[in-house]
Amino acid sequence: MTEFITGWPEHPILNTWLTIGNFDGVHLGHRALIQGLMDRAKKNQGQALVLTFWPHPRVLLGQVSEPFLLTTQAEKQHQLQKAGLDLVLTLPFDQNLADMNAEDFLEQMDSKLKPSGLLVGANFRLGKNRQADFSFIQTFCRTRGISCESFPAFKLGGEAVSSNRIRACLMEGQVAEAARLLGRLFSLQGEIQPGKQVGRKLGFPTANFFPDQLQLLPRFGVYAARVFLEDQVLMGVTNIGVRPTFELEARPNVETLILDFDDRIYHQTIRIELLSFLRPERRFEQVEDLIAQIAVDEAQTRRIFQNGP
Repeated sequence: MTEFITGWPEHPILNTWLTIGNFDGVHLGHRALIQGLMDRAKKNQGQALVLTFWPHPRVLLGQVSEPFLLTTQAEKQHQLQKAGLDLVLTLPFDQNLADMNAEDFLEQMDSKLKPSGLLVGANFRLGKNRQADFSFIQTFCRTRGISCESFPAFKLGGEAVSSNRIRACLMEGQVAEAARLLGRLFSLQGEIQPGKQVGRKLGFPTANFFPDQLQLLPRFGVYAARVFLEDQVLMGVTNIGVRPTFELEARPNVETLILDFDDRIYHQTIRIELLSFLRPERRFEQVEDLIAQIAVDEAQTRRIFQNGP
């Protein structure tokens, strides 16, 4: 069972192998690095520890103006736990940490954790303005008796798997490719909110929620989706966007028509996994045209589930 720690521990955690990073998405590249970490920890009869940050540094540093996270904090922790780590240490990323130079951070890491080894990605950099490269980190570790290794980038299709590569896929609606890089389907989760009942009046009641405001939304459009609702796994047609036929919402909405299901489920937690992009979001001049298109979307979704995504 993974132990989660927030902030530097009061006492050093002895005999750990450590890696550092944001781990947004916990994708196949991250998981390869984590497996390498766990292998080294096991070989040395120690524990595998991931040191990560929240919020994401790009948020504090004002480098993003739109939602961009692949995983919420809760989902990231869930995926790190599934990876089999012994320990996950989350440092609150504030301005003091942002301004800290690499040597001071490494000094603090050594005094607070006393790691036996450090394993970092091939392009890992540390400190204010990403000033310290692997050579700098390796030299510091050598003076403190800490083993230090660089882990090669994990590649698919001849290109390194990265959070930015996955974001680019999602922005194009390429959810199958994003899933290949993540090692799982991209998902969104939220609490079902009462709407204006427009879908119910038209004969297709939908479950609506607003996702975490920092989480990246894929290309606006309609997707075949797997729906998780309490202990049920269902088929769904999910629209992500601003509902242009009825109203232009300021905040994008995730709206799912759950197939073969008509229960009232307001305020329950729903999670959707996106299987396939069906079509872009569009405005219909006539409601009858929208109803006809939804029937097409539903039939296509049923075929996807029947044939396998």
